[in-house]
Amino acid sequence: MRFVQSINSSLDSLLKDHKEIILYGEDLQDPYGGAFKVTKGLSTKYPKRVLSTPISEATLIGMAGGMAIGGIRPIVEIMFGDFITLGLDQLLNHLVKYEWMYNEKVNVPVTIRTTMGGRRGYGPTHSQSLEPILASIPGLKIISPTHFHNPGEILRHTALNESGTKIFIEYKMNYPKDLISESNCKDGLSLKYSTGHYPVVSISNSEFVDPEVLIISHGGNAILIEELLIDLLLEYELPVQANFPSLIKPLIFDEFFFGYENCELIIIIEESPKNFGWGNEIVAHITESGLAEGRKVIRIGADELPIPSSKFLEKKILPGNSHIIEIICSTGLI
Repeated sequence: MRFVQSINSSLDSLLKDHKEIILYGEDLQDPYGGAFKVTKGLSTKYPKRVLSTPISEATLIGMAGGMAIGGIRPIVEIMFGDFITLGLDQLLNHLVKYEWMYNEKVNVPVTIRTTMGGRRGYGPTHSQSLEPILASIPGLKIISPTHFHNPGEILRHTALNESGTKIFIEYKMNYPKDLISESNCKDGLSLKYSTGHYPVVSISNSEFVDPEVLIISHGGNAILIEELLIDLLLEYELPVQANFPSLIKPLIFDEFFFGYENCELIIIIEESPKNFGWGNEIVAHITESGLAEGRKVIRIGADELPIPSSKFLEKKILPGNSHIIEIICSTGLI
């Protein structure tokens, strides 16, 4: 099953089994089925509960808050994550604060699905990764699965069982990818999963040797890093482990630092700019907890520039495997 099919199937199941679920956003109805075809076929099955809306992200998010307080569990699609900023007032000053302001007498179970990431030539206003901005909002939960996770299963739990407001991030490059598990991962790679509703997946290129490098990342970067692990094994015989949390805020550090004990280098990779990024919070924890002792810690992220429409230039600005290998070489490990 592909990533996009997993999400679609989960939404179908939620709408079928739970009348309190409603799904809406821009261009969701058939025959279009959403900009990335995630909702294809759903409005035909559930015409009164899968709705296309005008282009107004502030309205979409604000309306979800009212619905949630009234007992509905809305799932809102923001077509491009870049435009979630248009609903930031509703998100920051209303949805995440209602429960605190009203002494937990109201619940606001809103799930906002949105896309993030570049590498498709969509240009500076349709290619960003805004996790650091969203992660700075107190009380907001952020989920960002890879194609090594089961995104539909995670979405189902998020939309149905979690209280409060959640952002469910779907990286555009993940949509066409087949889901990978222990049974169909590439030769030379092994997978391990933590337990719980938001599992961490750990990918190793050397099952029988302790890793010398630990990589921490999330979302669409798993596509990049999957190839990187194979290259580092075949070309440099360097044992590397990559850990991908599906829940990226709040950060549950104990769950995604397993495997670091004997490593000499920890690398945090994100598609958002490195400065003031998601990785900084991880580095702070590594430093404060003493995990950095005897190890080098490196952050890798996008250049602090708008993302060009030119795929050639886009490739230069976003993290790439050749750049990551150069950085590892500079440490003397290879």
